Amino acid sequence: MSSILIIDDEDSYLELCRRHMPEHSFLPPARNYREAADTLRRHAGKVDLVLLDVHFDIPEADLLPQDKAALLARGDASRQIERLRRSQGLHILAAIRERYPDLPVIVMTSRDDLPLETDAERLQAEDYTYLLADDYLDARSLKLQVDAILARRERPAANDDDPFYWGATGAMSSLQRRLSILARGRLPIIIQGATGTGKSLVAREFIHPRSQRPGPFVAVDLSTLPTDLMAAHLFGVIKGAYTGATNTREGVLTRAHGGTLFLDEIGNLSLELQKSLLLVLQEGVYRPVGAVKEIVTDIKIVVATNENLGALVRAGRFREDLYMRLNPATAVTLPSLRERRDDFEDLLAWFMRQVVGEAYNRDLLGQYAEQRGLAANLPISAGRGVPPRADVRRIHFLLHPSSFKLLHDFEWPGNFRQFAMTLSNLVTFTLVELVERAEKIEPQRPGEGRPDVIPIPPKIVSDLLRPMTPPEVVDLPMAAAGPRRFVVDLEAGDSLNAVSCAVERQYLEQLYERCGADLGQMAALLLGDETAGRKIQLRMNQLGMKLRLLKRKTGE
Repeated sequence: MSSILIIDDEDSYLELCRRHMPEHSFLPPARNYREAADTLRRHAGKVDLVLLDVHFDIPEADLLPQDKAALLARGDASRQIERLRRSQGLHILAAIRERYPDLPVIVMTSRDDLPLETDAERLQAEDYTYLLADDYLDARSLKLQVDAILARRERPAANDDDPFYWGATGAMSSLQRRLSILARGRLPIIIQGATGTGKSLVAREFIHPRSQRPGPFVAVDLSTLPTDLMAAHLFGVIKGAYTGATNTREGVLTRAHGGTLFLDEIGNLSLELQKSLLLVLQEGVYRPVGAVKEIVTDIKIVVATNENLGALVRAGRFREDLYMRLNPATAVTLPSLRERRDDFEDLLAWFMRQVVGEAYNRDLLGQYAEQRGLAANLPISAGRGVPPRADVRRIHFLLHPSSFKLLHDFEWPGNFRQFAMTLSNLVTFTLVELVERAEKIEPQRPGEGRPDVIPIPPKIVSDLLRPMTPPEVVDLPMAAAGPRRFVVDLEAGDSLNAVSCAVERQYLEQLYERCGADLGQMAALLLGDETAGRKIQLRMNQLGMKLRLLKRKTGE
């Protein structure tokens, strides 16, 4: 039974939902954000969905934002308060997004004069609906939305045989569903994302199998092809077409017929060849270099890029007509490792199991198991906690809390590819050391007397990460006392308070970036208390600063 929280200052929606959705459990409704935050905290991780009203007739003191001085200074205070009441749900949604970015939220309203769609999309509402009190059809529509969202969240546990780890967050679940739908269609797909986020892996192992196309998957990395050979490689070449063309050779379009063609780094395609690819998308035909006759092809095209194709179009480096044919409206972006902090511990365990399965590490682990009387090919787990009981039926790789924090806070510019290589090195160095010593783990170390637990030495973690840390990060210690100076832009405002808040926002944003998004470090500098990070977060929230957006900006 799913658990649903209704945030509304009246009971009308609760009664309506209980009547039409008896299969779900409804928590006591929250009548303002303070009550909602308290409920979400007490039921941490157990609330499956939030139904949020828009209009709240509540006392001024309970209205968000908490710091309303700048807003009230803009004009008639009573009118501004009424505007806050009419759109209070959107302010509550913004606050929920800060602390629970992946919690599904349906925004509800019976006010048809509110521009809900734009605001709901901006604040990443899972869905939104217009309701008329006690209207059966609208309640039924709401039930369909609720059931669809909850069904998307009920996914099977991650399988180590899957080549890509989708995680447990709602955002990744939505991305997986979107790609699954796009895979079955005939239109091309654009996959965006930074280097190492798994674009080619998703195309090969997820999109192509679900396309249900009988032909092969053919991948081409356009960044590795010389410009003068790109046309022949893609479209093929007829004998004698140019000097050196001593044989007729088929191109990748011929090999991919009936299947999927994956073009990585599509931004490297020349403008002339972009025109030829446009013909493939428009007419389903192409002409090999030196050929007169066109060849018909049936392929699904998937392209990948770590560049902004829209920006390339504006810069004249990419054809606008080809860009539109590539279906930009449905482009998907694979998140970086930095953007998947909520999944980090599970990602670490999943990748650890993957790298232990590599041939060299598997042999080392076999030697370790034999030396300690354990069976071969035992299942693997990993994390920062020691399992409660000894279990000779599996092996657990143990990370010290400081090592886990180092891995968690590292920037990972190479994303999952770099992450996997680092974890593979951690396993290799740890196992080599243990196997060569061929002795029990030292008594003072974690996992004493536990052959099923393999502690990863913190020094190995720090040694492996240190060479990959950019010099500017290493050379920017923030723990030392003393003033921190930043440049701010001073602009006239409606009041001195508004100007002061604007300056404070700029200072805190720059300090947040300088501290690597570490609120504790900011608290140490500003308040002399590294445990007061919550106070810093509260002040930033009061100033309307969105930590989620700042984290993205800091990671760019």
